[in-house]
Parts: sequence; C-alpha cells; structure tokens
Amino acid sequence: MTQTLELPGHEGGPIPPQLARLMWAEVDGVIEDTVAEVRRTIPDYDRPENSAYDQILRLGAEKLLRAYIEHISDPDASMADRDETCRALGHFEAVEGRSLDHLQAAFRTAFQIAWRRTSVVAEREEIPAPLVSSMVESMLVYMDEAITQARRGHRQALEHADLRRREQRRDLLNLILQRPAVVPAAVEELAKDASWWPLPTEITMVALHPDAPRTLSALDNDVLLDMDAPEPCLLIPGELDRSRMTMLHAALAEASSVLGLTVSLENATHSLRWARRVLELAEQGIIRDGSLISCEEHLMTMWLLNDVPLIEELARRHLAPLADMTDGHRQKLTETLTEWVTTRGSAVEIGERMNVHPQTVRYRLRQLESYLGDRLSDPATRFSYDVTLRAASLDRRRALGRRGTPGSR
Repeated sequence: MTQTLELPGHEGGPIPPQLARLMWAEVDGVIEDTVAEVRRTIPDYDRPENSAYDQILRLGAEKLLRAYIEHISDPDASMADRDETCRALGHFEAVEGRSLDHLQAAFRTAFQIAWRRTSVVAEREEIPAPLVSSMVESMLVYMDEAITQARRGHRQALEHADLRRREQRRDLLNLILQRPAVVPAAVEELAKDASWWPLPTEITMVALHPDAPRTLSALDNDVLLDMDAPEPCLLIPGELDRSRMTMLHAALAEASSVLGLTVSLENATHSLRWARRVLELAEQGIIRDGSLISCEEHLMTMWLLNDVPLIEELARRHLAPLADMTDGHRQKLTETLTEWVTTRGSAVEIGERMNVHPQTVRYRLRQLESYLGDRLSDPATRFSYDVTLRAASLDRRRALGRRGTPGSR
C-alpha cells in the first residue's frame, strides 16, 4: 500500500505532483550552485574540472538532490541508490585520510541552497505556508539519513583491511628511510607483514609540499606513503613507466611536488633528500614550481647551490679586482663575464643574449682583461669562474624571490 507524506496543516494529503514538477525544473541550477558553493567554502574540494574530486562532487550532488525529488514524488521509491552513494562518499573521505567534517559541511551547503531555491519558488507560485514548512522538515530528515549512511561508509572503510595495510606500509616506508640503515632482513620481514609487499629492485621517491592537494585514492595499491609527516612523501616501486606517470598525474595534478631520481631500494633516502632539495629550490623561486618536477633536470642547480656561503666567498675572491668600481659598472662587467665564461660565445652572440651592441661587449671584455689579467687563460681558473658565477646568479635569483623562467623547468 502506498504511503502518503503527512503534511501538518495540509489536510493530510501527499505533496501535490505539480510541486515535484516545479522542483525538477530547478534541480540542474541547484546542482550547479551547490558544486560552486562547496568549492568556494571547502578548499579541499576545490579541484580542477574533470578531476576525481570534481567528478565525485558532481555525482554526489546529482544523486542526493535528484533522489530527494523522487522521494517526495513517491515516498515508496527505493533509497538504495542514494544510500550507496552516501556510503561511497564516506568511504572516499576515509581513504583520503579525513574525518566527515568536510562532507557534512557539503551536505549542509546542499540543503541551504535547495532551501533557498525552494523558498523562491514557493513565493513565486504562492505555495501554502504549511506545505513549505513540511518541505523543510522533510529536507532535514532526508539530510540526516544521508549523513547516517555516509558515517556507515566511513566506518566500514576505517575497519577495512586495506586501510590497516596502509598503516603497515607507512611503517615499512619509515623503516626503509631510517638512518642509520637497518639490516635488509628487517625490511624484508616487515614487507611480508605488510601483505607481502614485494621488495622492488628500484624505486623513485616523490617529495610533496605539506599543504599540497592530492587524491590518495588514485594511487596504486603498492605505493608506500606517509602523508602525516611534516614533509610528506611517496615511494613508487619499480620503473616510472607511462602507467605510473598517469597514476601520479591523477593523484598529484595540482600538488607542488618533485620526482626524485630512480635508485636502488637501499638508496631511497638519497632520492628523497634530493627531491626535497629541489622542492625547496622551487619554493625559493630558483626554479619554477609545479607538479611532479623532475629532480633529474635540476641536478646541476642543486649541486651548484650545495654550499651558498662558499659560493659567496668564491665570488668575492674572484671579483676582488672589481671591488673599487661603482655598483652599476661592476654589475655590468660581472654580467658580461658570466655570459662569456658560461657560453664562450662571440661578442655578437653575447650581445644578442644581453641585448647590447657587440662593440659594447668587446669594450667590456677588454676592461675585464685589464682588471683580471691572464687569469681567464688558465682552464682550471676559468672553470672555477664558470661554476662560481653560475651559482652566484642562481643565488641572486633566490634572494630576489623570482620564479624561474619557463625554460628552466
């Protein structure tokens, strides 16, 4: 027997079909407004269009709002699809390492927008106040039921073996990165406990900014990770092939992160140390920041800036003959010298790079010869100038807080 939704002060009848039709006409706008408002108010959900988060957010809004209209149209309609969606949303929050606070806030946002739109329609269509009051009550009940199902999915996920295994693998990652290194047998034993995680021959470490957005559910099951550390990181077993890169782009598309060098498992700490150093250089503006920066492309920069005080002292010694010049003149000669020792180009080529006349370059080079003498004729000294001036140029970029040029990445 079909049940009717009792309406206080509405003579006990079901919600009129024409009201459901009015709501169907508004639902697409409510969905769009909900998605936009959730993104605005909950930063963790503000992800690129067509990302995993975007798809899940849209799916959740559509399922919940459309199922509500179906419910008031037919109180006997099954809520199984709605309940499954809510449990899936709760499960997703658990996998992403969050409580249900964000999800409940998103549910409340959907309710507020739906209620505001209902109020506008009610006033426009002169819907009786008792009916509107009943609608509000039914929305609140519906939202409570949805949150209950989300809690169930969240709890089930936390109890699931996959999440326990993730904790075991975090411990394994910390053991692999431990210094001084533990004996290989200890790593192998813990790997077996972590659901027989196969020890790879080669690995790649990934360093992440602590506040970087990420989609952990997109990661492969064999990836080791520690997102709770002050400096989060991932360990990718095996070769970084196309499949692995696709996975990383899905998980870290908007994350400030660095791909370390692919090394043996025993050298994982070095891969992570180098990756974190490149991430630091990106944060300082020496190289361009971004997602999945390749550590391999910045090895020379990392090496040159390994000891900044030493670089400053070398630069001071090398350029001591220019110390009595005005700052502006010394800077012009230093820039010309840097171009010459790093490129060994002609006056024409150097002039094009510096946007000055070749004759000006020749004049400056003659001045440098007069101040530096025959120092630049010695290959070892010339190499020292080359390295020092390159490093000093990079360090000036750090001091100025500039971002690297597009070609530096």
